[in-house]
Amino acid sequence: MPRAQRTPGRGMPCEERRELIAGAVHARGRVRVADLVRELGVSRMTIHRDLQHLDARGRVRRIRSGATAMPPATAATEARPVTA
Repeated sequence: MPRAQRTPGRGMPCEERRELIAGAVHARGRVRVADLVRELGVSRMTIHRDLQHLDARGRVRRIRSGATAMPPATAATEARPVTA
């Protein structure tokens, strides 16, 4: 019986998944939640939480359907304080 392929995001530590998401945003300029769900094999809520986390740290800018990369000058000046 063939072995099931491992889905990239499922079972992956959240910090590793968030790094993948941030890398995708910066490489593509913009990502959609639906695309990340399909590519990483995790729920929409997981992607929304990850984008919220990355946005709060100034890594990406959340938009309605996903996230966009922040311009370098904006990322440095608009980084929000991190709250637990």
